[in-house]
Amino acid sequence: MLPGKKKMGRPNVLGPAELATLRRLVDDGASVTEAARTLKIGRSTAYAALAER
Repeated sequence: MLPGKKKMGRPNVLGPAELATLRRLVDDGASVTEAARTLKIGRSTAYAALAER
């Protein structure tokens, strides 16, 4: 990003804390759908976040 330029686009839904919680829930045996419901995010968002590992 260039200095003095404003960031454009949609803000990220998942921050580092939410991403860590999502990974922990899935690693503990919850399905991605259940973890997404717990965090109140979309299933596709959860799958995309997990794919960035």
